[in-house]
Amino acid sequence: MGTERTLELQKAIESLIARVGWSRKALARQLHWELNDTDDDEELKRFEERLKKELTRPTTKPELLERYLDILRQLPDIEKAGLVIPQYVATKHMDPDIESVLMDISKNLSKSLKNDRQD
Repeated sequence: MGTERTLELQKAIESLIARVGWSRKALARQLHWELNDTDDDEELKRFEERLKKELTRPTTKPELLERYLDILRQLPDIEKAGLVIPQYVATKHMDPDIESVLMDISKNLSKSLKNDRQD
């Protein structure tokens, strides 16, 4: 069963790669290079297929998608493009209702920044 957070993160990743002009395969290559020390073509192809599924399945764990976004934040192409990648990290120490409100504020700020950049 998918979560709203999973769907939001999938959309954020898809939007980000579209804005940078990458395909899912290009994203997979970047992530694979950051996550692994090998240049095995077969392993890269398997990762490309797995990533494609992770970006479309509602059952993908949000923590995995958040890890991918953390990696993307560090990549030179993303930094050069000056893109804002939303990042609110839940603390698990606050009331879930407050966490939800903070997440909404973070999303709204990100949308506002994105709209300001497009104007």
